[in-house]
Amino acid sequence: MSSSAAAPEVGIGFVPVDIRISPIADFKPGSSATRFGALTFLGGFAMHTLNGDFGSWSGLDFAPDGALVSVADTGFWLKATLVEDSEKPTGLKDAEIGVMLGDDGKPPPNKAAADAEGLRIVTRDGRETALVSFEQKAAIRAYAGPDFADAAPKRLPLPKIVNGIRRNQGLEGIAIAPAASPLKGATVLIAERSLDAAGNHRGFVLGGPMAGAFAIRRSEDFDVSDANFLPDGDLIILERRFSYSAGFAMRIRRIAAAGIHPGATLDGPVLIEADNSYQIDNMEGLAVRATASGDTLLTLISDDNHGFLQRSILLQFKLAVQSLPSAKP
Repeated sequence: MSSSAAAPEVGIGFVPVDIRISPIADFKPGSSATRFGALTFLGGFAMHTLNGDFGSWSGLDFAPDGALVSVADTGFWLKATLVEDSEKPTGLKDAEIGVMLGDDGKPPPNKAAADAEGLRIVTRDGRETALVSFEQKAAIRAYAGPDFADAAPKRLPLPKIVNGIRRNQGLEGIAIAPAASPLKGATVLIAERSLDAAGNHRGFVLGGPMAGAFAIRRSEDFDVSDANFLPDGDLIILERRFSYSAGFAMRIRRIAAAGIHPGATLDGPVLIEADNSYQIDNMEGLAVRATASGDTLLTLISDDNHGFLQRSILLQFKLAVQSLPSAKP
């Protein structure tokens, strides 16, 4: 949402950043409830720092070694260790921030070139790789890790079906299907609010047996801000809504992977929905992790737009297998 990219305070490569934490004990202020829809709130915190480059976090994932990694729509990386107490997030340690390099190996010259929105960390050719979706100039870039802030990216080709994307409402969510799912490990992209002729969110499957365009039914004026796959292969989408009168709202929907195919228009049950009476902000990033006990952790991060009225917050929920609502295609 930011309109410009200021000159970075840091150079190329990761540098340490001191982050102070304000705990978020209750998701609903004044209530000790922990169950919200299909999710159990585990905890969260707001992040504060004097580093002017910190903020606008729009994509979130975890590296194979467990490191938390985020990308900002102003062209920065965040890498840290998430400190947890029995799955309750309590802080960050060893936090580092770095400029996200462009195709030429240099920092982006402006906001349009820096507008990173989605992040997924995968293994490609035996190497940890960050796949990042960019919104204003539609692109997917691959950054070889683990030192993402030192890496000049390789731009991945986009098929012709990814066309007509609106500059500031473009590629927002990127998700990688499990290899054993019906999509056979394909990459899925979802636009924020570049709608099809029926007014629904446009989605794209890149590669695999279901390659092509599909749609996700739009409702209640929610925009898509991220997407990810559950361990069982179903897709979940993080959505947000904003108005000056009501503030921010968020919800998460579950979409049956079995229904994703070219030409499909999909919908699915809401796992959680919250308005500004809850501890939320402009929730934009969604990471998914499986636990040894069979539960699934959903970690969310917010984009504060570098605004003094907003916060950079991290929230964590548990989605127990037995609580999953049906998402039949």
